[in-house]
Amino acid sequence: MKIHEFQAKKLLAAFSVPVERGETIGNLEEIDLAIGRLGPMERYAVKAQVHAGGRGLGHFANDLDGGGVRIVQSKEEAAYLARRMLGNRLITKQTGPDGAPVSAVYIAEVVEPLRQFYLSILIDRGAQRPVILASADGGGNIEDLAENNPKKILREYIVPTFGLEDFQIRKLAFELNLGEESLLESFSLALRGMWRLFWEKDASLVEINPLALTADGRLCAIDGKINFEDNGLFRHADVRELRDVAQEDPKEVRASQFGLNYVALDGTVACLTNGAGLAMATMDMLNALKIKPANFLDLGDNSPQSAIAEAVRILLDDSQVQCILVNIFGGAMRGDIVAGGILDALGGKKMPLPLVVRIEGANAEEGREILRGAIPEAVFADGMAALGDKIRRAMDR
Repeated sequence: MKIHEFQAKKLLAAFSVPVERGETIGNLEEIDLAIGRLGPMERYAVKAQVHAGGRGLGHFANDLDGGGVRIVQSKEEAAYLARRMLGNRLITKQTGPDGAPVSAVYIAEVVEPLRQFYLSILIDRGAQRPVILASADGGGNIEDLAENNPKKILREYIVPTFGLEDFQIRKLAFELNLGEESLLESFSLALRGMWRLFWEKDASLVEINPLALTADGRLCAIDGKINFEDNGLFRHADVRELRDVAQEDPKEVRASQFGLNYVALDGTVACLTNGAGLAMATMDMLNALKIKPANFLDLGDNSPQSAIAEAVRILLDDSQVQCILVNIFGGAMRGDIVAGGILDALGGKKMPLPLVVRIEGANAEEGREILRGAIPEAVFADGMAALGDKIRRAMDR
């Protein structure tokens, strides 16, 4: 689960990570009050809040020049921009052509960095432990830096049994040239706060880019990004309340309400599968055949028939889908239940798209027979190897 920058800043501050002064605006009536609480400043940073990177280089859908992060000289300009941003849609390289709705604007003091650092904590799934990533070249695209100059990315792995240790903080501080006494204390406070936030709130990413060193020797998180592990949200009611479903794909929101693991993609063949391994193998097979999958969808092992029906409705409601591929290996998930869910989704109507089916395992034959009787035009495949040819033939009909 992702959250907005202003929400990340509040969490960071609660864990003793220094952030700049800022106010969040959620509707037009709050603008003047929020700017008034900030008080007079030489410059104001006005930031559109969306779940996407590259906001400063983005553009708005409706009649507003410039990107989603702007620096202005007066409170009047800040108020004007906030009014124009709210309710608009910001388009960046990460949002797609439709952009994302701006339902909040963050206005903050402008911090002048003497130096900029990158600092994050995330899970290294290969090493199966948290890792700190740090760089003295912060403020830019960390992916580009990692690709073009990987030696500038520092890595420090954390053993969860021991947590973040003093020697690791000192090591990173000296490598970042933050080792003098006054800076070391500030850096230690910030990094310890990030680690406690990461660990206590079941985060999958806590990122500050940039962490600024100001001319008067202060450290300040100018931007913050936090993602949370969905499987840990049941422990954190306060974190669940931060979810902004308006920023998410409506299909993914619908799927989450039924406990389905669904991610929308940009292909034409929709996949209905069970088990993350089989779902990934199905997508790999399609990509190897130069066929783009329209989604990742893992029904899991215990999805009821009602959830399977909703999954099929989601696939059918996707206008870019040209074919539906059912690839099920039944264990706890029975073939007849899958077939029943597909028919429930159709509600007695004809299947509007080509349907390719591979069902193996528990009650597989029963499932195939149900679908053969109700959807005579469905194409059935035995084994993964036959699926590619069956999909092409079904789509060519």
